[in-house]
Amino acid sequence: MSVKQYLCGPCSEEKTEIEGVVYCRECDESLCGQFKREHARIKVSKNHKLCDLADVPPQEKKELLKSLIACPNHEKEKVVYLCKDHETTCCNKCAMADHRKCEEVKVLSDFLNDINVDCTGLKTLLHDLQQQGERLLEHERKHEELVFEIES
Repeated sequence: MSVKQYLCGPCSEEKTEIEGVVYCRECDESLCGQFKREHARIKVSKNHKLCDLADVPPQEKKELLKSLIACPNHEKEKVVYLCKDHETTCCNKCAMADHRKCEEVKVLSDFLNDINVDCTGLKTLLHDLQQQGERLLEHERKHEELVFEIES
């Protein structure tokens, strides 16, 4: 599969057309070899996730994701919080203006961590249910054998 040409974002700003070798998901741009090294060296960008150009999502998907995380009231702001009182997501501005008095406003990532914890308990519960089911099946098999012996 051929990867369409992605030009290095920083080089393009300097009016130079150099093909990118990796893609930075956080910066949403391609990087040439030189800027890939710079990206890994600079403190603010050294922990950015870089991927192969073949793994770059199509523009339509990127636009859809941007629209999903955009605040409905402030287009340029990302949603950061979930207000359980109003069952809505909101940005920093909305949280301060409209949800200051709400009982349960949490950072979205906290909800994700809570879900992961809940899933661990769920896995344990499902495992226990599976074991109980297997014991019931074994009991039924023995009961069926007993009934068969009695009938014989």
